[in-house]
Amino acid sequence: MLKRGCLLVVFFIGSLVLLPLTGGAPISAAEKEAEKKRDVESKESFNLILPFRDVTVGQGQEVTMDTEVVNRTKNPVRVSLAIEGVPEGWEVGFNSRYPSYPVRSVMVQGEKSTTIEFKAKVSDKTKPGNYEVKVSAKDEIGKTAYGDKILFRITSKKVETGGLKLTSQYPVLTTPSGQTLKFTVDLKNETNKPLTASLISQAPTGWAIRFKPQFGDTQISSIQLKENATETLSVEIDSPLQAKAGEHPVTVRARAGAFEASTNLKVTLRGVTDLKMGTTGGTLNASVTAGQKTPVPFVVVNSGTAPVRNLAFVTKKPDKWTIDFKPDKIDSLNSGELREISMEITAPARAIAGDYEITILANSQDTNKSLAFRVTVATATLWGWIGALIVAAVVLGLGVVFVRLGRR
Repeated sequence: MLKRGCLLVVFFIGSLVLLPLTGGAPISAAEKEAEKKRDVESKESFNLILPFRDVTVGQGQEVTMDTEVVNRTKNPVRVSLAIEGVPEGWEVGFNSRYPSYPVRSVMVQGEKSTTIEFKAKVSDKTKPGNYEVKVSAKDEIGKTAYGDKILFRITSKKVETGGLKLTSQYPVLTTPSGQTLKFTVDLKNETNKPLTASLISQAPTGWAIRFKPQFGDTQISSIQLKENATETLSVEIDSPLQAKAGEHPVTVRARAGAFEASTNLKVTLRGVTDLKMGTTGGTLNASVTAGQKTPVPFVVVNSGTAPVRNLAFVTKKPDKWTIDFKPDKIDSLNSGELREISMEITAPARAIAGDYEITILANSQDTNKSLAFRVTVATATLWGWIGALIVAAVVLGLGVVFVRLGRR
């Protein structure tokens, strides 16, 4: 018994000695694979996180998802982005957030992340079916590269997305340039929870956009929405005075977390007319000789934003004067265009020397412009001699008469 007990003690002590030397339980194959994967991932400089890889969307709809670029290093990383296999008519790309601009590369600070937007606008002419778009990203200095595919299942009917809905009963309004237009839009919360929606607009450069409550004058940039509630907003749009006539799109967006809604407004500007006239020298006067046709170089400038059509010229002038314009009509004068014409002035031969005023009228279906113009008339040399001879003859005749009467 004693001998057997000693053997058990020796075996127990040996086990205590051997356990630390063998490192405990053996590592499984799954754990080895996970450890290997962690070692590989630790060498990556960044990760591109696309939350959705398989989406169902209707013809003409837009898919938007926040995408994160995560820097796994302590140094800044510049990641280039590319999209391939875009179906014809689709608009697919990465955009910055607030404001939204197309993005092709991202600089991410060390151990930080940057959120960008992936947007895909499906053409309304796309046939129902499955379409794949390839997304790739690459560290422009390192060796890390990322590639994945997003599957789009296109249906003939639009998919009800819930979230936010933004609509306008009158999305197209018309006004002259430089005026303020007020659109009314309805913002609906289609969820069962309250939302705080931020309001964003995209308009041409130089335009001003303001959001206000329907009945109020306070400018707002966000609004609280109750569950399943609708708020009516006023969107005021100021167009620049020099904005060109035509159609100008304005996009209004509402965003609350992952929910986003937009509506397209359209401002149709008639433009404004601003006609300017004068001589090429910049003066509003001219000198002419009585009895002679004098051409005066004259210019007409359209300084407005709308074209002027069928512009004709007439004048208010002294009796027996003749004023002709060559050409006497301009079919179209576009914005910013200058046209030179000749104004030919003829004062009667017996006109008395001095200053006269004429009024030039430019008339069209788009605008009317009048201009006061001063004309200085000088008598012709020939008529001056003739006048002097007449005076001399009269004086001589009177002298002869006085002499004869004096003899009697």
